[in-house]
Amino acid sequence: MPPRFDKRLYDLIPHRPPMLLINRVLTVNASSSSALVTIDRETSFYEAEKGVPAWVGLEYMGQTAALIAGHQLQQGLVAPHLGFLLGTRSFNAECDYFEAGTIKVSCNEKAVVGDGLATFECKIEIYTEEAQQAACLATAALSVFRRPLNEGANGE
Repeated sequence: MPPRFDKRLYDLIPHRPPMLLINRVLTVNASSSSALVTIDRETSFYEAEKGVPAWVGLEYMGQTAALIAGHQLQQGLVAPHLGFLLGTRSFNAECDYFEAGTIKVSCNEKAVVGDGLATFECKIEIYTEEAQQAACLATAALSVFRRPLNEGANGE
């Protein structure tokens, strides 16, 4: 049985179980990423007979977007920082729950304002290795604030 979490996740993002919610890195580069999430009874927030509430998809998207920042950090493209999800626009879910199975989360960095603000276009789809066209389950635009680690709590 393969491990629940891809080791590469631990190298790219600071999240750890039980709040590490994505399971496997599919792709990551300086401006986009994709990850897989396994939905089953071992999954955080899983509700018996239903699955995982669709609103948890916002965190799936946020963690997948964080893969981009982790990759940028590894490549020396950004300084060490903390990322804070400020908000979302246009969150649209086609379902109330993500049912048992595998979903794919994709994020594209759309804009960066200075060193502090980034926006991402994200989507969640049903994942199968054979699928040519997967059913879209949710979409959103995320706004993320990046605070340098060397910046004090009072902004110094």
